[in-house]
Amino acid sequence: MNSRREPGRDGSSRSLRLARSPQATAAPVSEAAGEEPALVEGGRRTRARARAERLRPGPQAGLMVDPRIAARRARVEADAGTALVRHRRRGALVLVVVVLAAAGAALAALSPLASVRRVEVVGAQRTAPAAVRTASGLEEGPPLLRVDTRQVIARVQGLAWVRSATVERRWPSTVVLTVEERQPAAVAPCDAGAAAGCLVDGSGRVLAPASQDPRLAGGLPRLEGVPAAGEPGSMLPAPASGALAVAVNLPSALRPLVLGVRGDGPDVVLDLRAPGRDGSPPVVRLGPPDRIEDKLTAAATVLARTSVNGLAVLDVRVPESPALTRVKR
Repeated sequence: MNSRREPGRDGSSRSLRLARSPQATAAPVSEAAGEEPALVEGGRRTRARARAERLRPGPQAGLMVDPRIAARRARVEADAGTALVRHRRRGALVLVVVVLAAAGAALAALSPLASVRRVEVVGAQRTAPAAVRTASGLEEGPPLLRVDTRQVIARVQGLAWVRSATVERRWPSTVVLTVEERQPAAVAPCDAGAAAGCLVDGSGRVLAPASQDPRLAGGLPRLEGVPAAGEPGSMLPAPASGALAVAVNLPSALRPLVLGVRGDGPDVVLDLRAPGRDGSPPVVRLGPPDRIEDKLTAAATVLARTSVNGLAVLDVRVPESPALTRVKR
């Protein structure tokens, strides 16, 4: 039973009751109940499609972009592209400049204008500077950049007196050769020096004939009884090494008294100076060339307290117990 109000003639309303059958009333309810799930499902699908459209990137997302923002974005992208192109051009230009500069420098360094035209020699006293220049191989004027310093040093150090050498380039065309010369330590018999012998340094390097500097040779101990040395620049034979080691280690107090150092087989003997004495000179027996410093110190201590003229033999083969033999009168 339903009711509704109708307006009356006097403006009032009255309610009317309408009677419906049960079948008429139930029909709309059942239709609404069947349509409601379909409407709900359709709404869900619509919302899902809308959400997917919003989340989809790019222009397909369906989002409206402000034209000003789009224009700004286009300008930014264009500026970025222009900056990238400009950066690449700048890098390429710098690379070209570097390559051209390197090529120019290489050409200038290898040109005749940068060749060796002057060789200065420093430190050569007993070696002629001209000999150093010739040995260096730089007189041909090679490009300064191509000078092989190791080869130059090896050639210069091949000279008899040169102990070490250094090479310095000075642009545009000068090379400075600095040499350190060897110091003579003894006079050894040699073929080149005949009777005068040859000057040798402490390593056994033959330096020059002693006749080139008689004054210097007169103050050095002479090696006797050893094999003769070869030409300047060569080395003393191995059997002379013991006598040379003794000559190099002579103390300053003993050096003026020593006339010569003899390498008699495995033993070394010192011949002493004895002014005004006839006959064989006094000797100091050192024995094998071991404990050289101890033996020489013992000999110097005894000779400082004993007259050389009355001495026949001083045996220091055992340096702790030196034995002294005097001349029989």
